Amino acid sequence: MDHKWLEDFVTLAAERSFSRAAELRHVTQPQFSRRIRALELWAGTDLVNRAGMPLELTVAGQEFLGVARRAVESLGHARARIRHAQGGLEGITLATGRSLALTAVPDWLDAMTRAAGAFRLRMMTGSVHDGVLALEQGGADFLLSFAHPRLPLVLDEKRFEGVTVGHDQLVAVCSPAVDGRPRHPLPGSPGAPVRWLGYTPSLALNQILQDGLSRAARDLHLQTVVESDFADFLHEQALRGTGLAWLPQRLVGNDLRDGRLVRADTEGAEFRFEIRLYHPREPRSELARQIWAASQRA
Repeated sequence: MDHKWLEDFVTLAAERSFSRAAELRHVTQPQFSRRIRALELWAGTDLVNRAGMPLELTVAGQEFLGVARRAVESLGHARARIRHAQGGLEGITLATGRSLALTAVPDWLDAMTRAAGAFRLRMMTGSVHDGVLALEQGGADFLLSFAHPRLPLVLDEKRFEGVTVGHDQLVAVCSPAVDGRPRHPLPGSPGAPVRWLGYTPSLALNQILQDGLSRAARDLHLQTVVESDFADFLHEQALRGTGLAWLPQRLVGNDLRDGRLVRADTEGAEFRFEIRLYHPREPRSELARQIWAASQRA
């Protein structure tokens, strides 16, 4: 039996809706239904009465729910104890994106170490979707993510909460020409578009950027010459003079100060966003509770 089936069943019992439970578990409804059915086959009986709306648990399902809840909780506690024993220092797991791992995590970690003392950080980098799954399934204690109207984060507010821990903005930068002016200045023209280093469509930073570009007060003429899902790669290409990129201020601040990069736009095409930290309302350890309290004060 897959332990995820137990988590699925607990979520379904709370939501009384296959569609809503599937959304919270970040799977399609058909996939979620198959997993519940697999659990019923393992149990040897129906656990859910699918005839009514909202759905109800069968007598067997009601009995099994308590077992499932205790099993999920016990597995979580056991995993926490094992991680603690293996690492010496008590630790937490943080899910985040690669860009934030470079730009936001170092300052946050310094602040949390000052507040909570030395601890072991295990960092998992991936997409926002990956981070949400890790948080919901107990694979991470915290999720650090971009926050923007174009990036709705589907987390059950009854189980999770978030706090803003920082701000940043995407700024248009490029390498300087010999005279110090931008090598790839905006806005460009139809006959001479600006060479653009862009993000892949699925990336969270791309969603923020596209929202900003759609609201721009003037036409920008861009020609994509490089596309990547890694902001640090676009940063390197901008330093090499390949083109213009909208990069996080935290990533390029030193380069702008030292003249390795310059603003490519005199009219300030800057697109702001928040950085938010999420965690379960019931922290999985005392250390996680301390770090959450410190993050709220920061």
